[in-house]
Amino acid sequence: MPVYTFQRQDGQLFDKRLCFAEFEAVRTGKKEVVDENGQTMTLVFNPTGFGFVLKDGISGGWISKSLAENDYRLKRREVLAKKEKDHFHTATLVPNYEGQEAHCWVDVRDHARSVKGEASARTYDRLVQQEKGTT
Repeated sequence: MPVYTFQRQDGQLFDKRLCFAEFEAVRTGKKEVVDENGQTMTLVFNPTGFGFVLKDGISGGWISKSLAENDYRLKRREVLAKKEKDHFHTATLVPNYEGQEAHCWVDVRDHARSVKGEASARTYDRLVQQEKGTT
């Protein structure tokens, strides 16, 4: 049942639940709403005092539809990831030093060690480990 706002004769606002039939009778003037002292109250327009509840219907409710959509998206993501893996080439990093291609990252690391020193060679350690398959 909706909650309607009424105003007492002293100016205080009062909320009261009415069914739609009672509200229609109050609105048309066929019925009066009285407070605990027996004084008539008038209906006040209060647009902030409304609310609603979403309930599951025959086709399901908001929650069940959301869960179904999330399941669909999860399965779709798996299918698309497989398609991408099967049909699209993923670019790989080619071993090179200053634009000159090399056979492997070990060669690049050794060349960097001889040209620029140990500090420069350490920057290639991660790539060498990946190439060996230990990481």
